[in-house]
Amino acid sequence: MNNIASFLDRQKIVNHGEILFEKYCTEKNYKYHRLGFEEKSNEIDNYWKLNTMIRNLPDYIVNTGKDTFVINVKGTGNFKQSEVNMLPMFMEWFSTKEAPLIYAFCFAHQNPIMVYPDKIIDLYKEAVFDKVWGDGVIYRSLNLPS
Repeated sequence: MNNIASFLDRQKIVNHGEILFEKYCTEKNYKYHRLGFEEKSNEIDNYWKLNTMIRNLPDYIVNTGKDTFVINVKGTGNFKQSEVNMLPMFMEWFSTKEAPLIYAFCFAHQNPIMVYPDKIIDLYKEAVFDKVWGDGVIYRSLNLPS
């Protein structure tokens, strides 16, 4: 998606990351449950007016048979400044020692890249260069581990 896209334009794009993530979980025989709502397929009127904590609920709860995780899926390496600023709250609110919050960056033809929120903060700082979408949202492209 180019940097002139607005929020509404970005919402028109299919969540390929979530499709890839569900496929990965199915292949691994992991049990997953959707948490919250899917803002793209369940169009919610005035979605952007909702409290930021509601808009940023994690995407999935995953049980591997051994471990439990709270997962936020990203289909791109772009990460919003506003979200990185909220990561300490997300870690406190959504993560426990027994069920940690993890971000799954999902791209075609590879397994998800799993990254803990504290590492995302570091990657965001390392990215240095701010970019801006057409609606003024600031983000950075993370240099994700492979």
